Amino acid sequence: MKNIPTDLLRTFVTIKDLGGFTSAGELLGRSQPAISLQVKKLEETLDTRLFLRGTSLTLTADGEYLYESAKKMLEINDEIIHKIKGEGVSGKVRLGIPNDFELAFLPKVLRSFTKSHPNVSVEVDCDISKAIQQRYQKHFYDIVLLMERVNGDEHRDRRDYRIEPLEWVMAHDYKLSPQESIPLITYPQGCVYRGITEEVLVAHEKPHRMVYTSPSLLGLLSAVEAGLGVTVMAHSTIPSQLKSIEHTANLPKLGNVCIGVYYENERLSAAAHRALDFIRAGIANLEKSRYETL
Repeated sequence: MKNIPTDLLRTFVTIKDLGGFTSAGELLGRSQPAISLQVKKLEETLDTRLFLRGTSLTLTADGEYLYESAKKMLEINDEIIHKIKGEGVSGKVRLGIPNDFELAFLPKVLRSFTKSHPNVSVEVDCDISKAIQQRYQKHFYDIVLLMERVNGDEHRDRRDYRIEPLEWVMAHDYKLSPQESIPLITYPQGCVYRGITEEVLVAHEKPHRMVYTSPSLLGLLSAVEAGLGVTVMAHSTIPSQLKSIEHTANLPKLGNVCIGVYYENERLSAAAHRALDFIRAGIANLEKSRYETL
């Protein structure tokens, strides 16, 4: 009679939940080759293929069956550990996050985290990065994400930042005349997007004007959808109902922005450390997933 090691099952379920081998490795603390080897061992143990070979991570019929069964087995395993050894994690985590991520990033990460750690309460505050940073310096948060300018001499842990291109964002049917002063829709002063955008337009001698300013992400997106002008967003935060381009003859290339994760390691509770693992994995797995706004 064969036994299935629970560490192999946990790796398999994590790959499926996070949508990638690399992201699973980030969360579980293993390299991508080690994750691939575990999947191979699991397939050999069960004498079947779990993933369809190709570019996507689509499960086979056996893989789908195992995924549902493995989740139940891991829940039982974790409940036993929690009840007998008292290793359940509980507490509160205070998280500060830029407005851009309240729709594109946060729901998925929080859903996965609360599912895995039901006894941890997460308090989330969304604002522009400058405001989040100021509160973080006063110890309002345990962990924050910030949109910041790219540092050419980066020495942080590679899991704590991600470089993304900035793109011009507009309604699908929006047309900008070459002779028109560029109508900008932006966050208030202090937003890194706004600072970079204004600098680039001035450097390229492109006339522009502010037509709509709001601290609300949904406010900005509504103005863009209504065709009032154009805005600027990081690649992975752009919703599906809007069009994005890196540059045109009238809209110069904007360059990159950095998504940074900040925390004081010595101040983090066990619950905050677990939340940090999920945030790092979510950042590593960021894509232009084209979410829908409400």
